[in-house]
Amino acid sequence: MYPQMQNMTISFQENTNIMRILLFIFFGFLGAHKTLARYVPENPLVELSSADDLRRVAGYGDEKLSTVVVSGSILCDVCLDKNSPPQSHPIPGASMAVSCDTGKKTSKSERVTGTTDEYGDFLIDLPSHLHALPDMENRCIARIIDLPKSSPCYQAFTGQHRKITFSSVGNGIRAYTAHEYHLTPKYSHPCMNAQETF
Repeated sequence: MYPQMQNMTISFQENTNIMRILLFIFFGFLGAHKTLARYVPENPLVELSSADDLRRVAGYGDEKLSTVVVSGSILCDVCLDKNSPPQSHPIPGASMAVSCDTGKKTSKSERVTGTTDEYGDFLIDLPSHLHALPDMENRCIARIIDLPKSSPCYQAFTGQHRKITFSSVGNGIRAYTAHEYHLTPKYSHPCMNAQETF
C-alpha cells in the first residue's frame, strides 16, 4: 500500500505545481493589464453616456463654439393710388419666431423669438442645443407672430409661416433664410390686385 500512497502524493504535488503555475500566469496577466491601463489614454467618446454628451463634445453644447442664424425681412406692399406701382415698405417692430421640431416626446417644438429692425429685417440666433438638428430645413419654420398696429398691413396679418432654407456657411456661422415676407393691406387700391402676394 505504501507505493500507492507514494504515487498519490506525487500526483497531488504535480497538480499543486500546475495550479501554482496557472495562478501565477493569471495574476501576472491581470497585473500587466492594470499597469498598461494606467498608461493608455482614455477615449472620452467611449465614456459618454448620451447623445447630449456627444453634442457637447462636438461643439453643440452650452459653450458657444458655433453659430446658427435665421434671417429674413417683412415688407408691406402698398400703393399710393390706383395708378402708382406698389411700393414695399419695411415693417419695423414685428415679432418673429423660429420653431424647430426636435423630435423629443416632451415637447412638440422648440421656439426662439426675435424682432425686426428699422429696415424690416430680422436675425434670430438659434440656441446651441438646436445646432445639431439633422435636416434643419425640413424641421424648422419661421413665423410672423405679431405686427405693430401702426403698420398698414396690420389688419391683413394672418400668422404667415414658411420653411427656412440654407444660405451660407463660414467662420463658424451657418446661415439660413426665410427670405422676404410681402404683406398687403386688407383694404388696398386696385393696383394691388395685379400684385402677387404670398
